[in-house]
Amino acid sequence: MDVTFEVANQKFNYRVCGIIIHNQKILAMRDECSPYYYLPGGRVKLGETAEESIQREMLEELQISPKIIRPLWLDQSFFTEDVNQKHYHELCLYFLLDVTQTDLFTRGNEFTHIEGGHTHYF
Repeated sequence: MDVTFEVANQKFNYRVCGIIIHNQKILAMRDECSPYYYLPGGRVKLGETAEESIQREMLEELQISPKIIRPLWLDQSFFTEDVNQKHYHELCLYFLLDVTQTDLFTRGNEFTHIEGGHTHYF
């Protein structure tokens, strides 16, 4: 179960994101539902550490097992989602990741991956 809950038109999320930097570029993604780019990652599951979550999310979204260098920052955000118009209160822990021991750099500057019925564009 994800660490998230809804009250009326408001939603709380606890998320993790991966920061992947290579050749002065940062990896960002989007999907067919969202009009914006975002960082790879996702919601933390109840009973799961943030480190376990970022590893799981990277495996799901990118099919890689990166090395966690360190947490970078914790961000608290309040926003209205463009897609569903819900008001979000979100805590997100950002991790700096080392992907040099993976095949990520062989995929080119742009690639896609299908996960759970959604197409992710990187």
